[in-house]
Parts: sequence; C-alpha cells; structure tokens
Amino acid sequence: MDTARPDAGASSRLSSVYLHGLAFLGGFGVMLLEMCAFRVLATTFGSSIYVTGVLLALVMISLSAGYYLGGRFSRRYDLGFLLWLLLGAGVYVALTGVFLSEPLLEACFALRGAFRGSMAIHAVPPAVATLLLYAGPMLALSQVSPFLIKVLTARAAQGGAEARGVGATAGNLMALSTVGSIVGTLLPSFVFIPLLGVPSTLWIFLGLLGAALVGGFALMGRHGAAGVTAAVLLVGVGAGFLRGPEGVNAPSRMGQLVFSAESLYGNVKIFRSTDEAGDTVLYYMPSRSFVHSAVYPGRPLKDQFTNSYLHLGLARGARRYLILGSALGGAVAALLEADPRAEITAVEIDPLVSDLARRFVPRIEQPRVRFVVEDARLFLREDRGAYDYIVVDVFSGEQLPAHCVTQEFFALAHARLAPGGVLQMNTNLWDFQVFTGLETSTPIVPVHHLHSALLRVGFASLFQNDYFENGHLYAFRERTSLEEVRGALARQARDEAVPADLRASMAIAALQLLPVPDTRRGLRPLSDSWVPEHALHLKGNFDGYLEALGRASLRPEWKEQVQEAGDSELRLIAARHYAQAATTHAPTYDGFNAYMAGEGGARFCSEVMAWASHGPKDLHAQLARYLHTRVVRRCGRALSEPAQTPGTAPAAQALSQYARAVRYLAANQGDSALPLLLDVLAYGS
Repeated sequence: MDTARPDAGASSRLSSVYLHGLAFLGGFGVMLLEMCAFRVLATTFGSSIYVTGVLLALVMISLSAGYYLGGRFSRRYDLGFLLWLLLGAGVYVALTGVFLSEPLLEACFALRGAFRGSMAIHAVPPAVATLLLYAGPMLALSQVSPFLIKVLTARAAQGGAEARGVGATAGNLMALSTVGSIVGTLLPSFVFIPLLGVPSTLWIFLGLLGAALVGGFALMGRHGAAGVTAAVLLVGVGAGFLRGPEGVNAPSRMGQLVFSAESLYGNVKIFRSTDEAGDTVLYYMPSRSFVHSAVYPGRPLKDQFTNSYLHLGLARGARRYLILGSALGGAVAALLEADPRAEITAVEIDPLVSDLARRFVPRIEQPRVRFVVEDARLFLREDRGAYDYIVVDVFSGEQLPAHCVTQEFFALAHARLAPGGVLQMNTNLWDFQVFTGLETSTPIVPVHHLHSALLRVGFASLFQNDYFENGHLYAFRERTSLEEVRGALARQARDEAVPADLRASMAIAALQLLPVPDTRRGLRPLSDSWVPEHALHLKGNFDGYLEALGRASLRPEWKEQVQEAGDSELRLIAARHYAQAATTHAPTYDGFNAYMAGEGGARFCSEVMAWASHGPKDLHAQLARYLHTRVVRRCGRALSEPAQTPGTAPAAQALSQYARAVRYLAANQGDSALPLLLDVLAYGS
C-alpha cells in the first residue's frame, strides 16, 4: 500500500493536463452513470416521481460519502491509490452494469412482492437496484476532486507551476469537473443511449476510464500497473464481444423473441407465438414485466382486448379516429379491418415502435392512416383536427404517465372531439366496487378522481367497462343514456354482417357497461398539481382493496351484516370471500389465487350459483359490478356446467352461459363465445 510520503519524481512526471483531464473525466463519469441509471430504472420500475426521487437521493448520498472519504484518503495515500480505486470501480461497472445487470435487476424487481400494498414497493426495490449497480462506482468517482486538489496544492506548495493558491486550484478543478458533468449528461442523453443503448454507453465510459488509468500509471512510472490495467480492459472488451446482444429468435414463455433493442424510451421486445387455433400472434413488451398488447397480423379482430378500444366507435358509426399510443398497431389494424372507410391518426411517442408497427403489421401502411411520432399531450396541444372517436392508450411501464391523466390533459382531448364524439381510455384502474360500508379506511380508488377530472372539463356522460379489470372508460361529449349506448352495442352484436369476433366484443361490452355517477365530480380531480402516482398502479390497488376488506372482517358487525347474509346478495358474497382470502392467505394477487385454488374458492363458486338460482332481477348489472372476471375464470366448470342441467333456473342458466363465454373470450375464441353472449343478452330483455 502506498503511503502519503511525497514522491517528487512521480509528481514531476504528472502533467497538469493529465490531472485536469482526470477531473473532467470524473464529472463526466458520474453523470454518464446517472443517465444510464435513469434509463435502467425506468425500464424496470417505471418512471414515476418515486423512482426518480430514490435515484437522485442515493446518488447524492454516494457523492457526499465519496467527497468525505476522498478528503480523508488523500491525506494518507498518493494518487496511485485513487487510480487503483477507479480501476476497481470500472471492473465493478462491467460486472454489474453489463454482465450481471439482468439477474440483478430481476432479483430487485422480485422484491416488489414483499412490499405490495405499501408505499415501500415504489421505493425499496429501485433503491436496492441503485445501491447494487451504481452506488459503488459513484463513491469512487466522487473521490477524484479531493485527491486532485490535494495533489495540485501540494505541488503549489513546492513552487510548481500550479502555485495559484488552494482556492484557485479547487475552483479550476471543480469547473472542469462540472463541464465534464455537462458533457456526461448531454452525450448519453442525445447520442450514446438513443443510438447505442446502455451497455455500449457503459463500454464507452469504461474505455475512456481504462485509457486514463493506463496513462496515469505510465506517467507515474508504474508500468506494471499500467499493463495490468490494459490487460483488464482488453479482457473486459473481449468478454463483452463474446457475450453479444440478447439473441433474436430466442425462445421464452411468450414465444420466439423476434426483436429486441433499446429505443429512446426503453427496452422494446416483440415475441411471436402461435395460439391454439394456429393463428400467429405478436406480443409487444415495452418493459420488464408488462405486455402492452397482443396483435394478430393475419386476423386483426381476433384479440378481444384490442376490440374493446374500438367497438363503441364502430357501433356509433365514427369515421375520424385518433389513437394516442398506437404501439404495435393492433387497434389500427382492427379498425381498418372493421371499417374500410375509417380515417385514422395514429400517435406514438417512440419512433422505433412506430416503425416496428409498420414492419410487423404491414397492412396498416395505408393512405387512410396518418402516423405521427410525438408525445400524446403535445400532439393535442398542437393539433387542430376534429375527431369522432379518440382512443387514449398511453403507458409508461405499467401505469399511466402523470401528465396524461389530468384534467388539463382531458381538456385538450375534449377540444379535439367533434360534436357527438367519444373519448375511450384504458386507465389500468379498476373500479373494484365490492365494499360493505364496514371498511374503516377505504383505500383510495384513483379512477374515481379520474372520473372527476373528466366530468369537470365538460364531458357530459361517463361509462366504465371493467370486464378486463383494466378500467376502460368511455367519455361522451354530449349527454347520452346507458340504454342508448347498450342498445347500439347490442344491435351490432346481433348484426350477422359484422365479423363474429367483433360481435362478441360488442356483446360483452353491452353486458358489462356501467354508468359513472355525476356525483364523482365532487371528488378532488387528478390535475397537473395533484397526481398520486403511487395509486396509478392496477395490482397495488387490488392489494389495497383486499387488505381493507380483510380489516373490515375483524369488526364485530361483520358477522351479522356480511357473514350471515347467506347467498342473497352477490356483493356480500364477493366481499366475504375476498376478505377470507386476505386473512387466511395474503392480501395480494397470489394470496387470492391460492384461496381460489382451494376449498374457499369452491365455496365462493357454489354460493354464486346459489345466488343466481334465486333469480335476481338485475342479473346483468350485478354481474358487471360484483362478479369479477378473475372469479368467473377461476370457477370454471363450477359455473358453466349447470347450463346443461335440465330444470336449471333461467338466471342460473344465463350465468352458466356467461361463464362459458368468458372461457372462450380468454382464448380469443369470439365465434364460440358469441351465441352464448347473445343468449345472456336476451335474458331479462
């Protein structure tokens, strides 16, 4: 270990240019790593304010600790110690940032399961990832300035050319370091990451760092250390080339990976698979765990989820469509298939994704489709067109971007609607509705605040469809009744000239559509000044609902008001079993699934069928509000088999047909689901 004894010979060989260049490189490296961290964390955990806050806070902590330690170490060790420290940081970046980044990030992402239902889910996993991948290198790089100030002021004290005083020396070094930080921010943001990706950006940094370290050791006369550094650099670069990029055509649970690359906004993956009927399906995956959409290039109307964006516009005879968040082009292709006269403006923020849509779904490249690469909100501000139907399907990771969910955003969209126009939005926010009134602290239902924002900017009628448990909203410019909307959908569902897959989608929408009460406008609206981003997450909200019901079940009143209510009311049946899932297993997705797989789930299903046997008058509305699709699918044959039993009550038979249809829709077999759904529509009409 080198001690602090002045090495006059080494100091005389260290040029002022090299030392100041090292200061520049230190600032450059800190910001380059931070920009890489922004991208990596955003594609893994989303780009919420919480993730950004955690990253910035931990970077500042690392830098503060590095400045402190650098000041202390510079008193005991010479510059050689710093160079070895930086070499270690470079090796660490190569290992964690390039070779082991995926398993480390997967492990950090898995930590989310331990924090579901709490704010910690938005802070702890990204914090652990930041500490593992970036804290150590930041700690080392921040020690550059204290060491260089010590070296240059020591030379000044010996009468060297740098005899400017401590203040001037520190000022020069900090200015150069800051210039390096500016360059380290701009180059990765506008050149390296967009064009080359994060791994290549890290290799550029490691190459510059390695060259600087080889030069530094050589200037100090430590040729052995320079050789070791050069060897480490060559081995790392060679290993990187041998490792190569993620293999296209690699198999996975989603099918064959046919495209994988970094774009301006994240990691883009496309998988190709074949469904049970032999049809080719593409899955577009813009983040680590989020499948944004499924597209059938040969049968665009087959995917039922995609059809749910469009069926109301088609039923109302819309012609001019605006799709905000066109992604891989599934909705565009479905529209063109369903209505040859449709005029479509497809807006997508990511230029790579827009190009991929036309590459993988070539049928959307038509004169009637205008492709625009722009942020959805910016487009609405600048565009002057009028549209009959606007689809909003914009996401950042698994949640809505905050600037596209506020009343200011909806005011811009409202201004672009033609008379009689409709805005359809995939909110990813489920209006759970299964509550008992005994919940001591009912969790925030964020979609209610989104309802308020829509109503306050002038939308006259709102409806929600939670069949897919994704909160599909329909906002009407003019006042429209539920009967009018359901009637339009039901007529199209019965029209044999309409493709069967689309008819099935319209039928399930007619059954599931529910009005949003005008009283929601009294709630605090989502606005540019208030967006609780932690609540804009579907799975986290479900956990909160389960936890609230679980706590309510511990109250004395629960037994009389809920537990002993029997099978007379579907809302209480559902509440009872959701609460039992939360208390006997866990208030999470996994806990509920485990409950449904056991005896509790069997009781749930039998009680639902017993309720239907009583012949409830408002069967359709109660199914839409309280019998969630996940329950129907879990019950499976327990609900669907009684349809074939003689003497089954009409309502129970309708429920059984509905359950069978749900199973077909889950497999995108709309033609098989259609006759069942038409029978359910006929019940009670």
